[in-house]
This record gives sequence, structure tokens and C-alpha cells, in this order.
Amino acid sequence: MWYDFDIIKYAQYVLRPSLRKRKIFAIISIFLLPLIFIYTLFKSYRKQAINKLNINGQVIYIEKVLNDRFFLKNREIYITDIAGKESYLYHRREEQIPSYLYKRGEGVGKKHIQQRGEGNYSGNYMVNIPSFLSTYENEIKNLIDYYKPAGRTYVLKIYEYE
Repeated sequence: MWYDFDIIKYAQYVLRPSLRKRKIFAIISIFLLPLIFIYTLFKSYRKQAINKLNINGQVIYIEKVLNDRFFLKNREIYITDIAGKESYLYHRREEQIPSYLYKRGEGVGKKHIQQRGEGNYSGNYMVNIPSFLSTYENEIKNLIDYYKPAGRTYVLKIYEYE
């Protein structure tokens, strides 16, 4: 690319042939040290930005970011789905066992209608974290919040690591 070049070689190339002596070039290269430092910072920032842009909201990439952040080789942090308890309603012609729905205060029905905000809340997926990383819970949440797709929720679960 246009920005990937050696500053010292470029300075040597632009210098007039009559001034290409060791002492003069040593002084010029001392003057170039701040520019070389800024250029090195630019290249490292560019590399970080490209790595951040290559990660999207897919599960394997979120797992990779979390495992790379804590230098874990054996995929100790992993993401699983949360098993849902869904109740299905059937039509009469489907010949299923009928489910009777009741409000909480009425009768002895096995199922009841839940209103908005009732019941146990769970996320869309579960992030399993080993017990030795429980002190870094806030940092893990920040990383997941940065990379997760909008509108998705998650639950952190700390498991015992042998």
C-alpha cells in the first residue's frame, strides 16, 4: 500500500548525492525518529482496527475474541443456546391432548396465561465462563456488549474449571 514504506530508505533516496555521507545521514535519521515513532503507532492502530472490523456478531467470532483476550488455548469460554420451555397450542383437528389455560387466580389448571413481565427472564444465549475468570466479569460483559448483535440478550454462567 501507499503508506507501507521505510522512512530511512526514503530519506536516503531523496537526499542529494553530494550530501549522502555517514555523519550527515546520521543527523538526518535522528531528526526522523519522531516521525518513525508516529508511523509505528499508525501501523499498530491500523492493524487493531482491521482486527476489530473482521469480527462480527457470529458466535464463533465472539468466542474467539473472548478466548484471545484472556489467552485461552482450549476454548474454555464457549457459548451455548438456552433451552426454552415453550407451550404450544393445537387445533382440535390436530388430535393432540388439550391444554387448558387459566389466569393465575382461577382454578387448578396446569398451565396459566403469563402476562408481560411475568415469569423467568432468560437471554437468547448463554456465555459459559470458567471459575478462574469470575473476577473479570465486567470486562467480559463489555466485550460481549461491543460485539453482540443489537437486540440480543445473554446470560453469563460461571462453571467450575478443573
